[in-house]
Amino acid sequence: MKIFLLILVIIELLAIAYLIFKLIKNDRAYSEILKKSSQIVHGKLNVDDIKTSEAKSTSNVIANSVNSIKSNLMTFVEATKGNVIVLSDAIEVLSKSADANQIGNEQIAEGVTIVAGKTSEQFELVKDNLELIENNSVQMINVENSMESIRTLLDTTVTNCQEGIAQLEGYEKDMNAMSKELNSIDQILTRFNADIKKIEEVGDFIINISDQLKLLAFNASIEAARAGQSGRGFAVVADEMNDMSTKTKDGMDTINKIVHEIIISSEQVNESIRACEETYSKSIDTFEQVNSSFRSINKQSNDIHNMMADVSEKFVVMANNTEETKNKATMLFDTSQAISENTLEIAAVSEEVAAESNEIAAHTEKLGNMLKGIQGLLNQYNTAIVPSKSKKSRQVKIMLLSMYDNEFWYGVGRGANYAAKELSAVGGLAEFIPIMPTEEYGLEDQVADAIKSAMSRNFDGLIFPGWMNTQDYAIQAIEKGMKVMAFNCDCSEEIARVACLRPDPAEPGFISAQTMAKDLNKTGNIAILYGNLHVGSNAERYDSFKKEIKNYKDIKIVDEVNIQDSDEDVYGLTMECLRNNKDLQAMFITNGFPCSAARAIEDSGRAGKVQLYVFDTDQEIVAYIKKGIIGCAVGQDAFGQGHDPIIWLYNHIAADEPFPGEFINCRVSVVSKANVDSLIL
Repeated sequence: MKIFLLILVIIELLAIAYLIFKLIKNDRAYSEILKKSSQIVHGKLNVDDIKTSEAKSTSNVIANSVNSIKSNLMTFVEATKGNVIVLSDAIEVLSKSADANQIGNEQIAEGVTIVAGKTSEQFELVKDNLELIENNSVQMINVENSMESIRTLLDTTVTNCQEGIAQLEGYEKDMNAMSKELNSIDQILTRFNADIKKIEEVGDFIINISDQLKLLAFNASIEAARAGQSGRGFAVVADEMNDMSTKTKDGMDTINKIVHEIIISSEQVNESIRACEETYSKSIDTFEQVNSSFRSINKQSNDIHNMMADVSEKFVVMANNTEETKNKATMLFDTSQAISENTLEIAAVSEEVAAESNEIAAHTEKLGNMLKGIQGLLNQYNTAIVPSKSKKSRQVKIMLLSMYDNEFWYGVGRGANYAAKELSAVGGLAEFIPIMPTEEYGLEDQVADAIKSAMSRNFDGLIFPGWMNTQDYAIQAIEKGMKVMAFNCDCSEEIARVACLRPDPAEPGFISAQTMAKDLNKTGNIAILYGNLHVGSNAERYDSFKKEIKNYKDIKIVDEVNIQDSDEDVYGLTMECLRNNKDLQAMFITNGFPCSAARAIEDSGRAGKVQLYVFDTDQEIVAYIKKGIIGCAVGQDAFGQGHDPIIWLYNHIAADEPFPGEFINCRVSVVSKANVDSLIL
């Protein structure tokens, strides 16, 4: 019985001890909640989240609610800061537009008066032009008729020239035939003269024979006389021969005389033929000239005819244009009349617009005052470091370089621009340089040009992502007296930077590993997609994730894939990893383009079976979280990474404020399916 009572006493003591422990623990939890809530109430939003456990306790519910409220309020404030820049620029543009509009309306009013006078003059000018166009139209019709007559005459001339050319060609044929006949006659006469000369030669031969006969007859007479009576018959023959010789000689003399006359006549005929040939030769030249003239006339007539036809066509076009011009002039006349009537209405509308412009200017001023009120409200919430009011006598100038090719870097840009707005209010200058590499203008060239520009313009500070290859130019900037600061990850040790603002390089890996293990119930096959491990942030995330995941013995890393920082490479290698590992349940990615990996999971049909754990947060990532493809996204405070380095460096240069340490950690947030619906993103 005593033992039983002793056991009951021990149990009661243990119960009391447990209750005391729970009260103390809850008291500590509530104390942490009250402390952080008080800081949030006083506008300090850049505090760490209240740590919670997996237990379903009231303190955990309250802590999660406070964390959610703080995160939403910070997101809203930082988003509003980004919108303030846009709104401020819009108000400035609107104000300038209102002023310009006012000036424009005054000019319009003045112009309307001038237009009214000019419209009246235009009305009269159009009227006069209509009359001139009508007169021109009549004259063009007369010209067209005259051209038609000329064209008819040219047609007749062309026909006559063609007939003349045909007749000349016939005459040329006849003349050529006559020339051939004369040549034939000349040849015949030449042969005839030659034959006559032969006859003359024969006549000389016959005369010579006749003389021989006469001499023979004379000798015969002498011999007959000597013979006496016996030679009487021979004497008669001799007389006959002598008589025949005499007659032959007389006949041949007559023949020679006739032949001589024929020769003389033939020579005269030859002379006439040669004269005809010379005359023909001369007439051929003349004929050629006449023929050439006729052909030239014919060609020129054809050319003139064609030109007249072309001119006639153009006159038709001109006539049509004149008619169209007349129609348009009539329309212009009507338009001028309408303009004249509407000018007074324009003047009235201009007065109304001027009044509205004054009203817009008044509303713009109210909007500017409202914006100042919003900025004052934002200043009550401390989401980040603020510019020091202490400043140097000269303007402090700071340049921030950043990538500008995805949502994370767009957030960095918004933070940098808001910091520039804050510095301008205290007399400082911040310049944001977006780096967007192309094939023609690479990253290193853009970075080099930006840093050279900062040095040439005597900037005081330079800020850049630590992974950028800026070593040589950053060292030159430091040697020139510029303060250099890194952000996002640390830079080369050779660069004597004053500080580095970055996410805790290990924490994102630990958070991703712990969240993944919880979602997998501490068992499953996973893969790691890791980027360039020479980049500090990639290496730290990779190492911290692997270190933490080793604490879960039933989670196995079945694949590790080295990826490049590009959409195409991440998508393709994720697809390949999924094909090679059919029993894969989760993937962890260390670098950019997480949505490319998420898209690969969705396209492969593994949505809901494989979850991805990533960095950064934007609307596309949120959509994949809601689909169950992304398990969680560890945010790196993109706005703060753009904003805070500028303010820290400005305060250091302008007010000699020290940095809180060599490394300044930016805020880390976690978005998962558990809180995605309650967050403002």
